[in-house]
Amino acid sequence: MYFFLLCAVPLGYYLLTLLRYPAEEHTAGRKAFLRGLTACLPAWLLAKLFEALIPAFWGTVFSVFTEWWGRFLPYALVPALFYPLFYKYDEKLPQGTALRRLVSFYAGGIAPIGLFETVQCWGRPSAYLLMVLPFLMAALILGMPPLVLSFEAEYGRGKWKPGLLALALTLLASAVRPLFLAQCWLLALLLTAGLCYFIWYKTWPLLGSR
Repeated sequence: MYFFLLCAVPLGYYLLTLLRYPAEEHTAGRKAFLRGLTACLPAWLLAKLFEALIPAFWGTVFSVFTEWWGRFLPYALVPALFYPLFYKYDEKLPQGTALRRLVSFYAGGIAPIGLFETVQCWGRPSAYLLMVLPFLMAALILGMPPLVLSFEAEYGRGKWKPGLLALALTLLASAVRPLFLAQCWLLALLLTAGLCYFIWYKTWPLLGSR
């Protein structure tokens, strides 16, 4: 029952490396993935801290923000903050190489969430956690790195578009669980599918560039 939640993100990343990473980058990708694991526990702890300190708004339209700061904001933000501990954003690398390395780092930072969520929901699983959340986390892994790299390159010139896009995408992802709780299952699934397709469509070609 919990297999997809536990394994979907790690296996999806492994498949991604086989399909989209040049063979000569596999070792560097594994190293970036392992280094990214250092961001996972801090992201989870930050999510739990936000949950404890900020009132929940389940049952209202503001529940989107409860899901946002309790899950998507920490996992979108913390890997980007930890990345400079191991690499430089302004390192002179080909665009595709830099993107693939950051995707690997994000995958390491997010992949263990399946284990954390399994422990937390053990005995009371939900369709959202077991079947939908892994897709949203995979979308975060693919969607955040291009925006982080663009933001790092542009924020000094006063251009905030990548940051606003990241905010919009994470808020949309955060709306899926409230829709499930409101029993708007079809709308929730359509939103999930639309987000995943949009991010895949935008990021997949970039991952193949040299």
